Amino acid sequence: MINKLKIISLIITLMAMMLISVASPPDAASAQANKPTPIHLKIDKYSILYTKPRAPFLDGNNRLLIPLRSIQDLMGGAVSYDPQSKTAIVSWFDHTFKLTIGSYNAYVDGSLVQMDTKPALIQGAMFLPMRLFLDQTDLSYTWNQKKSLLHLTDKRIVKGEVFDMFAGNDSADVKNEHAFDLLSYEVVQKNNSAALSINIKNSSGAKIEKGKSDIHPLIAFSNRGGFSTDSYSRPLNPPLQAVNKDETITFTQKIPPFTNVDYMISVGRELN
Repeated sequence: MINKLKIISLIITLMAMMLISVASPPDAASAQANKPTPIHLKIDKYSILYTKPRAPFLDGNNRLLIPLRSIQDLMGGAVSYDPQSKTAIVSWFDHTFKLTIGSYNAYVDGSLVQMDTKPALIQGAMFLPMRLFLDQTDLSYTWNQKKSLLHLTDKRIVKGEVFDMFAGNDSADVKNEHAFDLLSYEVVQKNNSAALSINIKNSSGAKIEKGKSDIHPLIAFSNRGGFSTDSYSRPLNPPLQAVNKDETITFTQKIPPFTNVDYMISVGRELN
């Protein structure tokens, strides 16, 4: 009788555990991966969707953080990092910057500058607050508080290989380089295929007719030393339908598996 009671009790316990398992939500990382990622950085005409190991983001102090490596890869600076002291040296716009993970203190050309947020270490990469560089250089930019978007308008910094990749394949006849705001994106990966969806808004002030929208992502891969983008001369993806003034739509296209990706950028233009 005792054995039967123990067995019944064990079955009830297992059933309860199964119910809890089914009802439990996914972990925070999985939940975050299923949410669209906001786009906070634009360099000239290029929206910066992804920078390894994660997209530029706003920290708890509402400051934009970008990976150290992107200053060199995308903007023409020179960087180095000492893992022992967790300190980075950035040479950019004839200035030398010294920043340390977890410290509000930075040094610009040897002089102490107090920041209002701290560099962070995320997935093995150092992320730096852009505010310091905006304040200490003559870099041209605009900040849109409503969109939480930093637009670096200074053409002197459009120097990265990823931009050269795009320019070398760009044959578009462009009417408006900044016709669309790229708001957020999401990558859904299944087995050996993936799909990229970008939420875009027509900010041109007028309706954009069918086939005149140029949403053109480019993905740079670290392991291949190459990139993937739809061809302008022989496009695989159909043209977008007409987009009304101020309308927000979702642009979706298939992409290669999202692995070993260094950068993902896109334009949002209107064609002639």
